[in-house]
Amino acid sequence: MTRSVDQAKSRHGVAVVLVNWRAADMTLRAVESVYRQSCPPEHVFVVDNGSSDGSVEVLREALGRTPERATLIVNDDNRGFGGGCNPAIMAALAGSYRYVWLLNNDAVPEPTCLAALVHTAQAANHPVGAVGSLLVDTTGLNRPHYGSWMRPGALTCGSVEEPDDLNRGLAWCTAASLLLDCDALVIVGGFDEDFFMYWEDADLNIRLRNAGFALLCAPEARVIHDAGTSSADIPVQRYIWHFDSQRRFLTKHHSFPTVARRWLRGKFLLKALYDHDWPRFRAILIRR
Repeated sequence: MTRSVDQAKSRHGVAVVLVNWRAADMTLRAVESVYRQSCPPEHVFVVDNGSSDGSVEVLREALGRTPERATLIVNDDNRGFGGGCNPAIMAALAGSYRYVWLLNNDAVPEPTCLAALVHTAQAANHPVGAVGSLLVDTTGLNRPHYGSWMRPGALTCGSVEEPDDLNRGLAWCTAASLLLDCDALVIVGGFDEDFFMYWEDADLNIRLRNAGFALLCAPEARVIHDAGTSSADIPVQRYIWHFDSQRRFLTKHHSFPTVARRWLRGKFLLKALYDHDWPRFRAILIRR
């Protein structure tokens, strides 16, 4: 895709993208948290990702009361996280919004979150592709999460947990709460839907960075996030998704993908052995 100068000048405002899968009540709570922002967005796009539990009817009734504020997009089947977000991202680009704010439906942003994200993007002295949030879990057991770092060669990665580390080693910010510049999206495109679940946000961040856009984090944009709720009841499938997505990421971005993929399979097998989780071990062992 190419960017037109007139199009870039005409963009304004923020569109929010939320993906629902069999959790309409949770999604509507997330929508309400968006409406309570001190700097409210212009529009909210909710994508139902092939739910079969009556979510569409619940969402259509609730969002239909304020059609000027929200739009429901319905996917016929579950297209994964990237495939869920992409139709709404394309709608936002067609609507000439300046930014897209991706927000998980199990995330609750503080009222000043969006204002902090937009301020960080607009205060930068160079083109910004994405701005991440400070993520805090509900249990308090995990440290706050500002983003992710990656070692050279992309074989190890982890969370950026200290604000002093934001200026070095920030490889990507999670899409649980991520402000994306629409002009940048026009250039690099949306999510790679072949990831289905996990690591699609890392891939998009890397593509933005490779295109010359900065990746930033706004520590003041605080979000309470119940990570993993959409796949908590399918642990083996979640393990497979993590494996498949990391393997695709290495294939796309590692200098020696064959070596990296073999290392990854060994890592996943050893982790399953360490956990004495034989279903997970077998699933990865036979994975093509």
